[in-house]
Amino acid sequence: MATTAPLQGAAKGGVEMKLIRAKVDSLDLSLGRLRLLPERSIAQMAKSLRAKGQLSPVVAAEEGDRFVLVDGFARALAAKRVGIQELLVETMRLTGPQMKAQMLIRNRERTPLLVEEFRIVRELVEVDGLSQVEVADQLERHKSWVCRRLAMVRRLSPELLGEAELGQLSAGSLSKLAELPVRNQEQVWAAAHGAGLPGRDVGVLATLWRQATDPSARSWLLKNPAQALACFRNQPDRPTDPHLGEAGDALRRVLGRLGQAGERVTVAIEPGMAAVTPDGVQIIRQTFERASRQVHQGLLALATILEERDE
Repeated sequence: MATTAPLQGAAKGGVEMKLIRAKVDSLDLSLGRLRLLPERSIAQMAKSLRAKGQLSPVVAAEEGDRFVLVDGFARALAAKRVGIQELLVETMRLTGPQMKAQMLIRNRERTPLLVEEFRIVRELVEVDGLSQVEVADQLERHKSWVCRRLAMVRRLSPELLGEAELGQLSAGSLSKLAELPVRNQEQVWAAAHGAGLPGRDVGVLATLWRQATDPSARSWLLKNPAQALACFRNQPDRPTDPHLGEAGDALRRVLGRLGQAGERVTVAIEPGMAAVTPDGVQIIRQTFERASRQVHQGLLALATILEERDE
């Protein structure tokens, strides 16, 4: 049995909402299959519930006489564990696709894990039958964001997705592994895992494998992943090119690092911007504009000299 109470600001995006007290056992947790719910999170929430009680309502969609949970899975599971019988629930009327979309929208501040984004985007397309444009609209994202995630999850080996669900692989490493054929993804991961490399190094190893087009070099890299990374990170400086001199060679190295920095920016954009607040966007914009001016000024000065030398 549930008791209802009016919710202040009872509409959000045109969706009517209300607060109720509901039996924990009456909550349908079936959408929890789209979330990652590690034991440590549930244990921490159980400890918080014991000490402070429920601090914020869970969120559920009314579907007939059921309440389908869309946010607050750790709280609901922890409540069962500590013997709490009822929870405060914010309810609303939602379609099936809207329920899944809310699971991401309501968790942007904590930055949903890439695997959770994979699961929900794929479910909306392959189970609910939405187009990528419709998914983007539901998730309040650009179509390209949806397209990238759908393409990535379809390229990734099921084995690697399973490892990512266990927290063994970072978002950046998954992105790099997705660039390889499925069989090679598994080979690179097996080599990295067997050598005990941290998750962040898996993506570096994948990049090195992709760049090493010679089969014998790739074979050596898979047999000696730790040594390959050490060689990559401790490459001795090349001899100074006699056509450049020491200062010219230093300029060449600076330009090379600038190109590498551009690649790192590309990789960092999606995870870095995922949870940025409106104020944070302004900070990023100011930093971007300053960096753009500095890089543009340097490259423009170099371009002017190169043009003069070409004349």
